[in-house]
Amino acid sequence: MVVRSSYYKILASGISDIGSVRQNNEDMWAEVSDYRFFILADGMGGHQAGEIAAKETVNVLCRIIQKKIGPSMEVETLSSVQDTLRRAIEHVNLVVFKMGRAQPELRGMGTTVCCLLFHPDGVILAHVGDSRIYRMRNKILTQITQDHSLVCDLLAQGQIDNRQADEFMYKNIITKAIGTEPRVTPSLCSQEIQFDDIYLMCSDGLSDLLTIEEMQNIMITSSSLSIASQALVATANCKGGFDNITVVLAKVEGFNEQEDIS
Repeated sequence: MVVRSSYYKILASGISDIGSVRQNNEDMWAEVSDYRFFILADGMGGHQAGEIAAKETVNVLCRIIQKKIGPSMEVETLSSVQDTLRRAIEHVNLVVFKMGRAQPELRGMGTTVCCLLFHPDGVILAHVGDSRIYRMRNKILTQITQDHSLVCDLLAQGQIDNRQADEFMYKNIITKAIGTEPRVTPSLCSQEIQFDDIYLMCSDGLSDLLTIEEMQNIMITSSSLSIASQALVATANCKGGFDNITVVLAKVEGFNEQEDIS
């Protein structure tokens, strides 16, 4: 059953963990609840430059969403909001790129980004890099985004198979990032939503260490979004925690009859 936003709410939980190895956390996530907007960024670059890139990307995109899109979005079509988000990502890419060019200690910094924006007619998903978005529907977890990475490009071209991809030496090389070039083309799509859909956004600190089956099992057996997000991070840490680990869960729920939905 497809639902409109007048009849659903979004429950969310997020957590960002430094992991077991890194000295600082270059991941960042945020929620703009009035706009049903969620964003996650995984920074890269030495001397805390990645942390700066991620923070700037998250803050600027949140400000643009609040300025350019009305909270209800009732008068804006799904495609127009998607176009606004696309242009916002292109703009923040240029902002971060110019910061890196202007300050020598920030040169070469960049960040991945992935976003969820819930609209009356569906949800918009956007990403740059290898931070991922999954969707759980009917207890089946599916990866929605495809990484902008060298290994994914080689898979798509048929130059390697899935077994070789698992063992690929350069699997963490990404082909797109925010701020590394003056222009970037983000990947965006939209899809219908159903009650009880759960969207999972994560940095590669999670997806590199847990299989989709492991993530699915944790989400199914957890009694709440908060417990699920904590369990996902804890499991990644138990398996090495080699990178920062960030998880954001967003669930589509209907209103109770007693609730005021005006």
